[in-house]
Amino acid sequence: MNSFCQTKRMQPQRGVVLIVALIILVVISMLATFSVRNSTSTETASGAVRTANLAAQAAEIALRYCEDAVLSGYSSSPTFVTTFDIATNVLSYSSTPTWKIMSNWDNASTTATYVLPGTAVNQTGLSGTFSRPPECMVEALPMQMPAGGAASNTVSFVITVRGFGPEVQAVASGASRRPSGTEVWLQSTIELMMPAGAGGGGGGAGGGSGNDGGDYGGTSP
Repeated sequence: MNSFCQTKRMQPQRGVVLIVALIILVVISMLATFSVRNSTSTETASGAVRTANLAAQAAEIALRYCEDAVLSGYSSSPTFVTTFDIATNVLSYSSTPTWKIMSNWDNASTTATYVLPGTAVNQTGLSGTFSRPPECMVEALPMQMPAGGAASNTVSFVITVRGFGPEVQAVASGASRRPSGTEVWLQSTIELMMPAGAGGGGGGAGGGSGNDGGDYGGTSP
């Protein structure tokens, strides 16, 4: 009996499936990388917005606090409890405003600024959000003589504040007060109606009005 053997020629393998799978794997890896980078960027941006908002809140608190302190200091019956002292913390008028000179804010030995108590921005019983409390500077403005030369019975002050983000560290004893991190500046002008016969520096304000000057500084990332 004769036996027949048939030989089938093998076709060369092209590996198309492997190449396609590798391409798909590379595309998926690139998409995953872009997604992670995008998430990181979004988280960083959200964190920056949060710190800027917190710094703005601290500055707003400081502005209202120092306005109330001035109003209370010139009131015949003050009700606002504070360590802010009119005789010490209200600066005399200067042709070059004191708040414009950064060394008055940042020098370790400066006495021009009033630092708010930490309890003004951090809630009692909770972990402190702010390591460095905000600060303000209050300056008297020159008395404007009305038409006719009659003595004015109003006195005005410009109040400048800066608030810090939660990442700004507290000032070490004897160290520079220049902050490293987010800071927001705000400023307002208030005018007080003094009782008849009272001098510009005397006590006893019958009333007053506050007028925000707006945010002149902004934030420093």
